[in-house]
Amino acid sequence: MKIVSASLLASLMLLPMGVAMASEGDAPSMEIELQEPGGDITIAKLVSNVDGFVVAHEVDDEGNPVVPESIGHTQIKKGSQERIGIVLDRDTESGEKIVVMLHEDTGTKGEYEFGPGNTDVDKPVMVDGKPFMKSFQISWTGDH
Repeated sequence: MKIVSASLLASLMLLPMGVAMASEGDAPSMEIELQEPGGDITIAKLVSNVDGFVVAHEVDDEGNPVVPESIGHTQIKKGSQERIGIVLDRDTESGEKIVVMLHEDTGTKGEYEFGPGNTDVDKPVMVDGKPFMKSFQISWTGDH
């Protein structure tokens, strides 16, 4: 199984103070497989330091995640998990870039509430002052 090496993006978005912080020694990690076009994303492995959500975001022309809007999310538990699926609100296309970001569940438990007009709860988890996220590009793996 091929794993896409996804770098931590330097985000230009401004976040309010008080976002979830990862403490040293328990920083999250994420591995994302090569993703084919379609309506969902699979995270190969996630180690999270919080109960929360993995959230898929589109990417703008400069390579930054489009926030607070998202195109899909899945609830996750603190600890290590494998094969996490995120059903997207739309299909992806070959060549498209996507960012998956980790958010803490701080509002109504089990309900993802971060979005336009509501950025005070379920904020991104921050590592070294930046949202913890992985970016990748959608790509065909076979002869299509």
